[in-house]
Amino acid sequence: MIERRWLEQADENGVITRIAYFDNEAAGQPVLLIHGFAEFSCTWEPVLEYLPPDFRYIRLDVKGFGYSSKNDPDRLSLFDFTRSTADFIRSLDLKDLVLIGHSMGGAISSLILNYSDVRSRVDKLVLIDSAGMFEQVPAFIETLAAMSHDNPLLRFANEDLMAYLIMQQAYASEMKISQELVGAYAEAMRLPGSRECVIAAARQFLIPNVPAFQQDLRKLRLPTLIIWGAQDRIIPMEDGEKFHDCIAGSRLEVLPECGHSPQEECPEETGRLIADFLLDAPPATAPETSTELLPAKAAAPVVESRSLRERSMDQLRQLRDVYKLRMTRLVDRWSFGTIFLLGFIKVLQLLKKLGMRAEENGWRKATGIFLRSEYSKFVLSCFRLNYYHGSRPDNPVSARLELIHHLGEYIRNHSQLHWSASPGWFRLGRRKVWFTDVAEAFYDRTGELLWIEMHFDPGRENFQLLDTEAVKAVMREAVRLINNLRRHDSKEVSRRFSTRLRRWARKVPGYSYAARFELKNLVERLLTATFIHCEFLPDDPVALNARRLATPNLRKYRNPGWGLLNVIARFTPDFREVDLWMQYHHVPVDGMPMQELLADLKHNWGNFGTLPFPPAGSPAAKPEVQYAGNRLFRCRFFVDFEPLLALRRELNEKYATLMEGPATVAGMIIWGMAQHRFFRNGKMLFPVDTDLEGRNPAERELSLVFIRAGRYFDRNNPLSWFINFQKEFNRRLWRTRRGESESYELLELYSMIHPLFYQIGHRLMPEAMSEFVGSMGISILRDSEIFISPLSDLQINGFMTISNLTQPTEDGKTAGAVCACGTRDQIRFYREAMENLAAGYRSFLQPRV
Repeated sequence: MIERRWLEQADENGVITRIAYFDNEAAGQPVLLIHGFAEFSCTWEPVLEYLPPDFRYIRLDVKGFGYSSKNDPDRLSLFDFTRSTADFIRSLDLKDLVLIGHSMGGAISSLILNYSDVRSRVDKLVLIDSAGMFEQVPAFIETLAAMSHDNPLLRFANEDLMAYLIMQQAYASEMKISQELVGAYAEAMRLPGSRECVIAAARQFLIPNVPAFQQDLRKLRLPTLIIWGAQDRIIPMEDGEKFHDCIAGSRLEVLPECGHSPQEECPEETGRLIADFLLDAPPATAPETSTELLPAKAAAPVVESRSLRERSMDQLRQLRDVYKLRMTRLVDRWSFGTIFLLGFIKVLQLLKKLGMRAEENGWRKATGIFLRSEYSKFVLSCFRLNYYHGSRPDNPVSARLELIHHLGEYIRNHSQLHWSASPGWFRLGRRKVWFTDVAEAFYDRTGELLWIEMHFDPGRENFQLLDTEAVKAVMREAVRLINNLRRHDSKEVSRRFSTRLRRWARKVPGYSYAARFELKNLVERLLTATFIHCEFLPDDPVALNARRLATPNLRKYRNPGWGLLNVIARFTPDFREVDLWMQYHHVPVDGMPMQELLADLKHNWGNFGTLPFPPAGSPAAKPEVQYAGNRLFRCRFFVDFEPLLALRRELNEKYATLMEGPATVAGMIIWGMAQHRFFRNGKMLFPVDTDLEGRNPAERELSLVFIRAGRYFDRNNPLSWFINFQKEFNRRLWRTRRGESESYELLELYSMIHPLFYQIGHRLMPEAMSEFVGSMGISILRDSEIFISPLSDLQINGFMTISNLTQPTEDGKTAGAVCACGTRDQIRFYREAMENLAAGYRSFLQPRV
């Protein structure tokens, strides 16, 4: 057994630091393995058995971590670690060295190459989910830096539990967490000063000049292997792509179904990639697989050991250099209207070349024009929350007040929620709000609003001249107006309500000028407040589960103003748990950032586990249909996606190279829906987050991919056409995320024109508009529990949303919640298409006689 050793280092002040390390003392080329944040040398134990035996493997504990000294907590920055590691390399006189760094260790390995004498000693570089590219510290490290109850280092006295929770953040699958590793980490955390050093290092964890760091990487001419977990929730896959872009000749390998620590979670795959690299072997190839899905005349292609997500990224980057925008690619079917609109687009492109620029992102502007109705708001659920801090409330009043207090506090602390819509000519805008008030609405069984109780933002100055009776008078008038407007067109309710309430505030007698100013301020705060309605679930267990999963009637319980949020809270009979259904105004915010905030809320508050769905196909899982207004309906149903996901894994094993990336869930669903007669000729819209390299946007942007899947089908050879479709879909996704596609350009051009032109085009040439922006749409939030679909005024053939595809069900299986919004016929077609493709996708790929 290899014994732990120590190397003593003295800084300029004479402070002695002991660096712990393991060294197998083999005669071969030295390999230095540098661990990540909050880890130590034990992280490499699982992968060692898969590495070639003739190399000298040295595993050190970076100062402040593991069994190294913890006597200098004020000097634990990345640059301190780099300096200490450089001294370690010099002290052992390591030459022809292979550096392998994970996460923080990857940043150290990159920074250490700036020392010219160390650089001359390094032969190869391996980066595993490396830190260094972010300018904002990951939330995981921010949590460990915080002196708060959320920090597991402070919250838990039990080191085993603390280590498990930290590892849980790094793994894609909790099932792969090794109890041996948990025990090893826990043992190290019991050493004096361990927690304090982790917290101190978290506070100093940042590369202040990322552009300079990237520029240094571009100067490297070093064989480099980059390994990344496809489901890394700490450092995103995009950072791996940035390393790959910066380091010339580097190789990027992405491991599917793997999180932030591949050396622990996928040691065999990681070890083999490193072994091939150390031995200069060619990339491993996938084993021979069955070709039963292939037509008889084709053979299964050999698949390189590349990323399933970005396996052919090199090909796409080569395409980038020669790719030219052609707006005609947006059109599949020509008509007078499409020719006219294309000519208009060409004029806008010319104006853009002459220097004309949009004031805002194209997607943001489009939402204000075509997502103004009540049915264009989207809803996300969050089940089984622990909403109280301390003892559990024992009555409805204390439960309501506890929830509202903590929810208001959460909203105040997250600026992403400080938005409201803002009415304007022909469109809605958005504006920041400075008050985070919560308005609690009480209804009777018929949906009649009884009362509004304001919970004012305690961090802001409230009213000096208005007494309690004046506040009640405003609430009474608001209740009267809301009840009078209950049956009006949803697009006009907020406008009429705000106009009438403001008019009342101007004319109500008995107020001085100063008091009337406060009265107007109160009205504005009500109009931009978060609305919440609380319900209490029944005692009967069967009725309780059914009620928890039932979508709230949001035409009945709605935010009547311009506020971002409308919340329906449902308490269990014992007041132990609460379920939140959060309706968002789509003009100020988008689904992905809001789902991430909900996940953060669940993490910060804590929860009591997962709420299982009823088994797909059971009576309890029957489709739920609700009227959404304007002769539109929403249908929510459950689908068993396991056969589809199993087929996806098989397709990725065989054809990832031909598809220039993986078969995506979105791509498979879009192509599968086109097998239904209703969707065969439709053009699908798919929203994507953009990643605009070098532009550093102030906030995340959204763009769109448009594609007509029905063009990619041949009865005699459907598999080949599916592969062609997925390849084209992957290309469009990649270009759109980088801001280089026709669809991205289209939104940017549209943002340059007055909203009136949108309205004219939509009314006079609806079919031509649909040809450019799609007649139907699909959106997927893979981490959401239930995602209730919005619908814009453009998607005349409906819209569908899909949440987590593998939510546990009561029978031990999995299912996903799907929601379609459209006419009665349209939602029936969406349901038929989804159930057919989920159960019989394999048959779609078979030649049809």
